[in-house]
Amino acid sequence: MLQLNDSQLAALWSQGDSKAFNRLLELYKDKIYRLAYRMLRNKSDSEDVVQETFLRAYLHSHRFDTTKNFSSWIFSIGKNVTIDVLRKKKSELSMDTNPNPFQDSLPFYEKLTSQEKTPELQLIELETAAQVERMIQDLPDKYKNLIVYKYYLDMSLEDISKEVNLPVSTIKTRLFRGRNYIKRKWGSLFFLVQSLTSVIIF
Repeated sequence: MLQLNDSQLAALWSQGDSKAFNRLLELYKDKIYRLAYRMLRNKSDSEDVVQETFLRAYLHSHRFDTTKNFSSWIFSIGKNVTIDVLRKKKSELSMDTNPNPFQDSLPFYEKLTSQEKTPELQLIELETAAQVERMIQDLPDKYKNLIVYKYYLDMSLEDISKEVNLPVSTIKTRLFRGRNYIKRKWGSLFFLVQSLTSVIIF
């Protein structure tokens, strides 16, 4: 297949070209994996997210608007799948842990710095990841995708520039304003969440 960009591949896929879909899968599977792993911190769960994301994309190909950006569409599906997994894991862990993991014999700070992933610590990390997701979803659209590209997917400013067709200077400004928006909106909670675990993306 000739060197086609994402939009061209997506257009071919929407017309039934399975090779185009396979190419899109190769291009985005690692990015979706990183997106999931940032929040789940679990290799197996993240791999499941990749499979489920592309399954949903394949089954709902008719919903993709070929005039829109494919990456935004597939990342949106990936985020939704990851959130579903987060909710399921939180529910499962909640049934196996102290109803209030902040009040027991082990100090809170020691929980966070312990190398052992106890059910309580796993639940704290999942709650933290869920809070980060709420912060991201609350962002204005002009900041949201850039935050995801930079901090979820570890994309360089140059790669983001190519993806969204904006100058690097504009991207830097919007990333800065996006972070400030979160700080203003969430106040001290932002700094608490930022300090908790390695799941944080800022």
